[in-house]
Amino acid sequence: MARMPVKARARYDKLKEMERGSGSVLLSSATYERAAEEATDGQFEFLCSLLAGEYELRASNKIARLRRQACFPFAKGFEGFSWEGVEFPADFSREELLSWGLVDGKVKVVLYGGSGNGKTHTAVALGLTACSQGRRVLFKETSKLILELNAAHQEGRLEQKLDALEKCDLIILDEWGYIPCDPDGAKLLFRVISMCYEKISLLFTTNIDFSRWGAIFSDADMAGAMLDRVIHHGRLVTYDRESYRMRNSLMRADAAAS
Repeated sequence: MARMPVKARARYDKLKEMERGSGSVLLSSATYERAAEEATDGQFEFLCSLLAGEYELRASNKIARLRRQACFPFAKGFEGFSWEGVEFPADFSREELLSWGLVDGKVKVVLYGGSGNGKTHTAVALGLTACSQGRRVLFKETSKLILELNAAHQEGRLEQKLDALEKCDLIILDEWGYIPCDPDGAKLLFRVISMCYEKISLLFTTNIDFSRWGAIFSDADMAGAMLDRVIHHGRLVTYDRESYRMRNSLMRADAAAS
């Protein structure tokens, strides 16, 4: 690129900065250079406005696409969510969870507690946040993932399935251990956990304490190896409170009786 006048150079730098910030390439560098040198002030501002609108539209479409591909069971953020009774470890705060630097840190988070107390809501809200940051997320009930892995294995496309999972930045495994799995399913699930180790962030929701994993996954040794990979770089968040669903049901019953 030839040496440009100061004003043209500033214009060119602005266009390239907009491009870098968006992660999208709409026009060639030669086109940017020509616009920077030849456009009037009004034309240049109009071009910037057009590009900003297109970049914003592309970003919005990307987020919508990532959310569809994530397969969330519902779209619900943290608005109105109560953290009462949610306990965090001393070295891991709620702010750290919400900032979701976990994706970059390849951290494992286990949301542990009884049924109906907001674990899945938390997981979905965190997944939506990650999608908004341009991250690839997959939400799966653990039992359904095992069924999909078994089917892929039987049909000779297991490696293809694992390759698709490996492209994720965050995998959410909901209802971990709610349904016991057979040895073959446990082995396939172990492959996923091993594949994600120090490479992909994992988020679990479960009501199964660690001491029972051996019984759930049919093999104490495999469960121990799986647990070791989860605990390393892992954080345990405990939900020690009444079930939301039970409380809301009781509230409706009280209202109907009054």
